[in-house]
Amino acid sequence: MHKYDTVALVKSLEFIEKFKAANPSTAKCFVKQAWIEWASPERVRSVFVADGFALRFSEAKTGSFSNTVLSLSALAQHDMYPFVVVVVRPISVDFLLANATFLKKISHSSQQLRIDNIKGSFNGTDIMTTIAGIPNTPEHFDDLFALHSAFTWEENLGRLVESTNGIVPRNIRFQPTNAEIDLILDAPVRFANFIVSKEYTAIERDLNARIRNAQEDIIAAARSDNVNIRGNTIEKIITGEGNTHELSDLVMWLGDRKLMIDVKTKLLDRSSAPKAYNVDKFLRLLSKPDSVFAFFIVGLDVMHHKVFGRLLTVLDDALRNLTVVQHHWAGRGSRGVTQLYGDFGQALFADYQPSIDIDSARGFLKSLIEL
Repeated sequence: MHKYDTVALVKSLEFIEKFKAANPSTAKCFVKQAWIEWASPERVRSVFVADGFALRFSEAKTGSFSNTVLSLSALAQHDMYPFVVVVVRPISVDFLLANATFLKKISHSSQQLRIDNIKGSFNGTDIMTTIAGIPNTPEHFDDLFALHSAFTWEENLGRLVESTNGIVPRNIRFQPTNAEIDLILDAPVRFANFIVSKEYTAIERDLNARIRNAQEDIIAAARSDNVNIRGNTIEKIITGEGNTHELSDLVMWLGDRKLMIDVKTKLLDRSSAPKAYNVDKFLRLLSKPDSVFAFFIVGLDVMHHKVFGRLLTVLDDALRNLTVVQHHWAGRGSRGVTQLYGDFGQALFADYQPSIDIDSARGFLKSLIEL
């Protein structure tokens, strides 16, 4: 697999856009051929791969883009790097990022689509034009691909099977009682008390000792281009356990207080948008008295061979303000999942002081309950 090259993708899209602008009435086949001669990509049936990204040329003669784009099984071969659909119009050209995370459903010949039976194709209208409030346009592709990289193919496939065939999910939406809602809304106070406790300082010191002792192994794992493999490997190095895909990687008991810690990695030289948590599981945890949920964020400066970490509750101001809900993941049986979108690397600075605005955090939790 080619390594994803942001600059190469930008240059290719700029070439296509300039060629079309210089030849406004030229058809899709000529636009495609011009780019092929310029970029010398590898052809995989109807998809072209070059420098770690893939292009699929299509056309739209009207304002809508309803053409069949590609089979889901074919997309599976290219979903690990940016998959861009080039939409050639009568006098212009558009680009859409069409990785599995950005598909609403599968439209064509998908009646037999199942987890173990990948069938069907997606149309242009199945590609989302806005994701988490971010327009699906080239200037946002780098950030959008970071969002996509947090999800595995299997996770997206399960979502597409549900949304395409109307399958009732196994997970049951959490419906908190009034007493449980009170406990959820009391969480900011619990979390705020935790970050000024001796236990907080001791646990953060212990976790940082673990990453110092395993620095060489962590740096080696950080060189993986697959964000899920990289994250799972580093989690295992720190916790000594395999990834369980549950809400957290570590569970600690501090007297009667249950502390759950999820390890998140951050490459300082790359955009990233790691998954934060399943909203229903998160609310269910907070509905228990004395429960606290935190992230141990591992900052990775591979170039300078440095690793460092911070323990922050998930309601910390620096993280809460960057937490976005992926609504298209909220099926009938789920409120969906959240991701950290933005520069949360600031929380890794040595002079950053953990803080929780109680009122803002309660407002955030109320918004999750109401999803």
